[in-house]
Amino acid sequence: MSRIPSLSTLLSRRSNPAIIPIAPTRSGNNKPKSLQKTKRTFKPNLTRVDWPVTLLGEPVGRGDALPKLRGVKTQMRRVRDVEKAGGIEGLLLSRQSKDLTPFGAYLRSQVFSQLHRIKIDLEAEKAARRAAGGKLPLDGVDAGSIAEENANRDLPLLEGR
Repeated sequence: MSRIPSLSTLLSRRSNPAIIPIAPTRSGNNKPKSLQKTKRTFKPNLTRVDWPVTLLGEPVGRGDALPKLRGVKTQMRRVRDVEKAGGIEGLLLSRQSKDLTPFGAYLRSQVFSQLHRIKIDLEAEKAARRAAGGKLPLDGVDAGSIAEENANRDLPLLEGR
């Protein structure tokens, strides 16, 4: 098996290999009304799709654009599977490694390692809050506005508010 390049290289590529296995080309016969059989091939309906990546990549410098895994070779019937699973990461999390190509299994392991890093960061943040003796205000949110919201919550609901 060939070595798979780093994740940053994969996100900058113009095209990537398939993540879900692609059905092979099948052969059969055309059989018209005259019953004269002729050989034909049935090829899978392939396309290259760009999938936005949320967990594996950092936002690109242009606005809030997400990086894309560009040019992933996919069957058209599998595009709906990816969309139904909630994107490429949802598909990778919902499928076993044996149901993916080697490239897909590599991406799946990268998603799980990224989720593990996020879990460790959240646990460290929770431990820091406990050590500080209570809840810390959230980043970018004023502590006064939180206290004001709590005071307004106790008031009865009035029309127009």
